[in-house]
Amino acid sequence: MKITFYLDVLSLWCLYAMRSVERLEAEFGPRLELSWRPAPIRGDRPLGYGRAENRWYYARAEAITGHSLDPGWLEGPLTGTREANLAALAAAHLGHSGLEVPAALMRAAMEQGRPVARRQEAARIAAAAAGLDPYELEGAMDEGPVIARFHQGNAEMAAFGVDQRPVLVFENAIPDRAVLSGVWAYEPMAAIVAAMLSDEERFLAFNLEHPGP
Repeated sequence: MKITFYLDVLSLWCLYAMRSVERLEAEFGPRLELSWRPAPIRGDRPLGYGRAENRWYYARAEAITGHSLDPGWLEGPLTGTREANLAALAAAHLGHSGLEVPAALMRAAMEQGRPVARRQEAARIAAAAAGLDPYELEGAMDEGPVIARFHQGNAEMAAFGVDQRPVLVFENAIPDRAVLSGVWAYEPMAAIVAAMLSDEERFLAFNLEHPGP
């Protein structure tokens, strides 16, 4: 079955969701086809808040999840998420489309406090995760297909009628579809995957044994 993960690589809730998606991948393995789409929180615009507010957001998230994060990557109200998302997209454009690059950018920012919103820092981290030359990757951040894809995820989310990140879209072969918006925890994701895989297996097995009219 397919899982499409709409994320902003500098969203704390997307990092928590990434950990859950990685658990899904470890548990269900080759039965899942995972992909991701960029869904930058403010698009091309800065976030508009500073370190004090970011510390408060992270403290609230820790109270909910039990996991602390480093808010130091956000340097001020003019900090945005554009460059970090473009770095992940550039790696995908150069052939590394898995979750490894966005996950590396997330962890560098929110677990290590590195200034991943800066263009060169984002390019270095993405290139290291993908095994690419950082100058080549930084150049790809300006290419037309990469810029076009930067806006793709938000448009697709709007078509689903959701706007709270993370968004996960689960689709099996029947085809059934489930959409989670704002849900980061592993348990509801795993329940959906298990139920949809079970339904798919029984549906297809019945069709094989009992050809339709």
